[in-house]
Amino acid sequence: MNKPTVIIGVVVLIVGVVLIVVGAVGVLRGLTVITTFNEPQSGEYVSTELMLNVASGIAVTSAAANGGLIPAQDLNLVNSTNIGHYALTPHSNVAGTQTFTNLTGNYYYVAFASSEPSSRIVATPLHGGTMGSSPLVLGGVLAIVIGIVVIVLGARMKSR
Repeated sequence: MNKPTVIIGVVVLIVGVVLIVVGAVGVLRGLTVITTFNEPQSGEYVSTELMLNVASGIAVTSAAANGGLIPAQDLNLVNSTNIGHYALTPHSNVAGTQTFTNLTGNYYYVAFASSEPSSRIVATPLHGGTMGSSPLVLGGVLAIVIGIVVIVLGARMKSR
């Protein structure tokens, strides 16, 4: 066993773990998650306001059948019969999950239903914040792999 090589591997492994933790904190800090709704009128459910200062992506899971993402300035104009006119068209709609990309400004998710929807709204900045932390996570994974390889090589090498 070559002790200096093993120690270098352990240090690289620890650095990798630290990078993953720092990156994960950045990713989680950049997310906005909404799971509860206000009921201003019977059968109308409105999320808290999503204030997007930078280009962001939004995912709505378990999207309501009669609901949608509405620009804040149109909130008072929306009712159960015209929501389709004001709701933004999702970038994709797969298995009840709607995604919206490159949004800035203020929005509400509005649903018309007999009970509070089980929808979950997740907003994340597309640049900086969350996406800026992703390289830290990837770099951490890479450092962990390299650290493990160096530890194994060091354990197999003979000392000089």
